[in-house]
Amino acid sequence: MEKERIRHREKSFLTGKKRMEKLKVLMKYAGISVFEYFPDADRLVLYDEQLKEERRMQPFLGRLEELCTVYPENREKLRGFLTGNIQGTVELKMLENGHYRMVLLDALQQEEDDPSIIGCARDITEIRKREELLEDQARRDSMTGLYNHDTGKRLVNDYLMEKRAEQPCGLLMMDVDRFKNVNDVYGHLFGDEVLTGFARFLQSFFRKEDILIRTGGDEFAVFLKEINREVLEKKVGDLVKKVGELTFSKKEFSMTCSVGVCFLPGGAGAYSYEQLLEHADLALYRAKIAGRNQYAVGEKLVPLQKGEKGETAVKLLMDETMEKREFEIYFQPKISLHNYKIAGAEALVRWRRPDGIVVKPEHFLPFYEKNGKITELDYYVFEQVAVFLEKTKRSGIVPGPVSVNVSALHAEDPQTTQRYLEILQKHGVDPSMIQMELKETDTIRYENIRNLLHSFQQAGFQTALDNFGVGSSFLNLVGEVPLNDVKLGRGFIEKCEKDHRGTAFLKQLIEMLKSLGFQVVCEGVESARQVEVLKNAGCDLVQGNWFSMPLNTKEFENMLSLPGELRCRCREHTEYTAGGKTE
Repeated sequence: MEKERIRHREKSFLTGKKRMEKLKVLMKYAGISVFEYFPDADRLVLYDEQLKEERRMQPFLGRLEELCTVYPENREKLRGFLTGNIQGTVELKMLENGHYRMVLLDALQQEEDDPSIIGCARDITEIRKREELLEDQARRDSMTGLYNHDTGKRLVNDYLMEKRAEQPCGLLMMDVDRFKNVNDVYGHLFGDEVLTGFARFLQSFFRKEDILIRTGGDEFAVFLKEINREVLEKKVGDLVKKVGELTFSKKEFSMTCSVGVCFLPGGAGAYSYEQLLEHADLALYRAKIAGRNQYAVGEKLVPLQKGEKGETAVKLLMDETMEKREFEIYFQPKISLHNYKIAGAEALVRWRRPDGIVVKPEHFLPFYEKNGKITELDYYVFEQVAVFLEKTKRSGIVPGPVSVNVSALHAEDPQTTQRYLEILQKHGVDPSMIQMELKETDTIRYENIRNLLHSFQQAGFQTALDNFGVGSSFLNLVGEVPLNDVKLGRGFIEKCEKDHRGTAFLKQLIEMLKSLGFQVVCEGVESARQVEVLKNAGCDLVQGNWFSMPLNTKEFENMLSLPGELRCRCREHTEYTAGGKTE
């Protein structure tokens, strides 16, 4: 009985009074329209939902460019379909009222005695848009909406393969400075807010044709097409500046970023995304060495060994800064507490970048030490000090012994002392004018440090132990090391200001060191009170910002030419001399 009702319903659907109405609804719902093409007459007839003639175009293929809204690149496909040269379904892109539509054409099997082609056209615009959306979502990072790394790599490589050789372009590699601290201090939800906010900024800041990629974590890459170097560097400079102006829900949070730039000039040859990214990443590494919140441009496109980014970065940095003479020597005077006169100085290295920014050593020395390049930097600094001493010798100024920092890695090379002596001989400087200074922790860790210090003293150098008290050494161990001076870490004087017991301990420590024949130096002196404590404790020499900040060569020369006691200014703009305070 039930089967009978179903068959009756199907029959009534096909043959009942409302057959055409139902067919009309189905065709409209499916977005289907019917057409017929007559090749002999070159006539195209369009039918409505009731299969009544709606429009006739003749000639059609003869006036295809005038009559049809099909995109030009699809017109030959339509021509082939209507003439029978293309079998099966054909997908066309059409433009109507400023919007595109995707249409799928299909034809019924032709009768032998009927040359006309009857077919249907189905609007599949929404289907294709949904597919494109899903495909685009698969190509993008789910959090930021930027291209994911695989997609970005493919898009950039496609462009690099197709672009003209003379077209310049650039790749930026950037990350959020100290992003781990953001997560640790504010939580991961706020960290996500920072990343998405940064991504939105990048989308608004760069051009539509630029390729924006989240390479992972807090790292992003941007590929800029057809851009010259001057425009690229200005763009990146503006980027770093504007990032600092971004605001977030945590009002106290201030964001900065570091950027590495790889510029590919026209005619430079074929490069891949991977090669450009590695050089941009190298430049980013250099920006971080320089202190973050800035950009660095890779100067050379050179082959890089996989997995050696840091080592290669430091080597390139060393080569470039040495070649360009970007390292500068600063001197911090050592002041005698017996007469308040300059009794020597410590040579300190600074990196002056081409943009004039002076980078402090704590931002780049750790990388040099880690990668073993610190020894070359030591020799460079030593020679600059020798040049300075040669100059002062000619002008009759005696600055006192200048201490230079020596890495413990020199102890591995038996030729170290000889190489230092050759530098002094080249400039006619006596070894007694130089004090070789090593850290206390170096002395503990390296047995052959003692041999190196012996070698220095035998060659006529003075020797000093820096940062005494930071490590785990004791007086009996220090007594075994050949030294002239022992420099106390600033922690000792800081404790004196907090606890009177620290003052008593400092006095006894200085007395014991002096009983072993050492001259005692204290660094980090920043107040008149500290000067008074150290003088009463028997300290011989001090250095610190209370007396003088580190000075460049010219400033130090001017200071050496001043007669008499050194007058120094504290933060409250009062002066302290051997005779007391004056306004």
